[in-house]
Amino acid sequence: YEKSRKPNADAIAELSYRNFMEMSSKTADPNFLLQKKIEKHFADKFPEKWIPLYSRVTFSNRPYAEALSLGDFQDTIMKEILNIKNIETIWNSAEVENKMLALLDKNSF
Repeated sequence: YEKSRKPNADAIAELSYRNFMEMSSKTADPNFLLQKKIEKHFADKFPEKWIPLYSRVTFSNRPYAEALSLGDFQDTIMKEILNIKNIETIWNSAEVENKMLALLDKNSF
């Protein structure tokens, strides 16, 4: 019983902690807001390629541990995207979309 439940219980605890930190300290951070804007744009354009962590947790029947792992993978991609020069002005460009698609293909989960 523990082997099947503990990973998801641990994931729920971690997701809860991260959500608390996000809501309490990141919502005024311009980089965080830009990241969320890019993620939403990309998810709207490529829903089969990018499902935001919140949607994975809230609107999916997949295990929480899987959602957490995929969320970490996507966060790694977003860190690289946010390091692109002038990302603030080109965030919705084909260049950024192509980079995200390439990173997803290169590191497919």
